[in-house]
Amino acid sequence: MSKKLFFSLVLMLHFLPGIISPDNGEVIKLGTLATEESDWGKTFNQMNAELIKQSNGEIKLQIHFGRDEKDLVDLIRSKQLDAVSLSVPGLGQILHEVFIFQLPMLFSSYEELDYVREGLSPYFLAQFNNKGFSLLGWGDLGFAYLYSKYPVKTQTDLQKTTLWVMDNDLVAKEFASASSKDYVLLPVQNVMASLSRDDIQTVYGPPLGCIALQWYTQLNYMTDFPLVAGIGATIMDRDRFEKLSRQHKGLLQEIMEKYHRQLVNGVRQQNEESINVLKKQGIEIITVPYQEKLKWKQIASRVKNRFVGELYDKELLERLEALLEEYNKDN
Repeated sequence: MSKKLFFSLVLMLHFLPGIISPDNGEVIKLGTLATEESDWGKTFNQMNAELIKQSNGEIKLQIHFGRDEKDLVDLIRSKQLDAVSLSVPGLGQILHEVFIFQLPMLFSSYEELDYVREGLSPYFLAQFNNKGFSLLGWGDLGFAYLYSKYPVKTQTDLQKTTLWVMDNDLVAKEFASASSKDYVLLPVQNVMASLSRDDIQTVYGPPLGCIALQWYTQLNYMTDFPLVAGIGATIMDRDRFEKLSRQHKGLLQEIMEKYHRQLVNGVRQQNEESINVLKKQGIEIITVPYQEKLKWKQIASRVKNRFVGELYDKELLERLEALLEEYNKDN
């Protein structure tokens, strides 16, 4: 290679902003529970690729996959991460009111969820802002169901098993206390090992998660009664967000919103498909009788009222219920 060509290449690489050199441009450190191989992980990588492309390499994500939600909360609070993507239990460590979305049997359809979440979004944008965070986008995990080694139709059936509860999920813990005899608090990462040892016999989660985490290999039944609509969100340290240029803030928000909508639509479709996959893998679907559903809903109502004044105030709950009533009146 001639010296002239060599120096031309050096100059070209030097002036390509942020594409080659990691020191150029804005780097936003984002953490997530999702693994890189998951659909969530793939979407984050697509998001990052478009962010780099649209900004000509001036802004990009540095994504930390497969992190525990408790660690993610600690890392963003200590400003070691700029942004995190969390489910409700993680978000609830920052803003307790978010747990209102995790109330059992609150939503019966995605349309209800969308209507209520959109109606309450301005409130949550303001509340996260007050806590020092910018809300960049909502996400979905899908409706969660019970999966068990033994058929669960009734609360009596559930009480014959040991139920897993996510260790930082306050609402799920309360629901478990009211409906089951024995439950074990564990992080998601420990569930598979506990199923294998038969320390737990019943778990809950969206169908897609049951497959992705390989839980179905240890289970035999799925109770066809959605317990809760699992959601999540990506938030960013507000000070870090405000340090971005006006152009970069707008671009980041635009791309985040685009891919979070894509993720919501994709997750919902994949959860529907995952139910068929579970059936093909030998999981038997258990139908809950109507009278038993009413008993489950009575417990859900007690849980809802239990947290008024602790996780959320009565006014917020009434606003949520009014939105639900409004939606169902028009539909």
